Amino acid sequence: MFFYLLIFSSTSLLAWPGIYVPKDSQVLKHFGQTKLNEIDGDEINLFVWNIYKAEYVQWFEQYESQLDKFDLFLIQEMLTKPELIDIFSSNDSISYETATSFVFKKSGFHTGIATGSKVKTSWKRYLRSKKREPIVGTPKLTLFTKYPIKNSERELMVVNIHAINFVPSFSLYSQLNDAAKIIKDHDGPAIFAGDFNTWTLEKQVFLRKITQKLGFKEVLFKNDTRKRMLGWILDFIFVRDLEVIDSKVHDELDGSDHKAISAKLRYSEN
Repeated sequence: MFFYLLIFSSTSLLAWPGIYVPKDSQVLKHFGQTKLNEIDGDEINLFVWNIYKAEYVQWFEQYESQLDKFDLFLIQEMLTKPELIDIFSSNDSISYETATSFVFKKSGFHTGIATGSKVKTSWKRYLRSKKREPIVGTPKLTLFTKYPIKNSERELMVVNIHAINFVPSFSLYSQLNDAAKIIKDHDGPAIFAGDFNTWTLEKQVFLRKITQKLGFKEVLFKNDTRKRMLGWILDFIFVRDLEVIDSKVHDELDGSDHKAISAKLRYSEN
């Protein structure tokens, strides 16, 4: 009981000394510049990875090795080190939308989530979790982006989430419910993926209930070696109005404490 009281009381505290939560106008940033205006619905290749703030030196080389293989890149625990900014800025076929959770005062590095795409973003929005994580006093983020689909009047919505952690279940409910309000208003195919921090049965059950209510289906993995905490899976991909052609957990990539996951998808209006 004391543990939960501590968590509840600390969600409203200011951020930990040495970091700060940016103003609303400073959350979103853009890097890179792709030239494509529409995504090809016949084959959409998605890559999702919590990169542990790029702490593992091999992350940079391993991530760069994936850039030609995928169309969409959903990253959690981005940290704007010079090496990462170079990757985000130097590839002229991928652009990135980033959303900052908090900033380290000494280095000036931003950490949060990033969505990369080989197609120009037509719309973007972010949501902060209403609750903050204990001790550090920082929010978690959900980043929404949309992309025109070739030969279609509809757009693809991509929802990248790093869910709030070390909190009672109702704090996660709040973040997911806020995201659901935006997703349900989108008329078209959608992807909802990232690190959901669902390391209890209660959180897993709610995640599946809310995604099913929104019309999503869960992407499954044959070689399911995804990151777990207390035996519960943390990283998921959910899709709506999209066919799952293939999926993979990338055991060959060891550049983070999380395993990267990917899916090959197809959109058809028939």
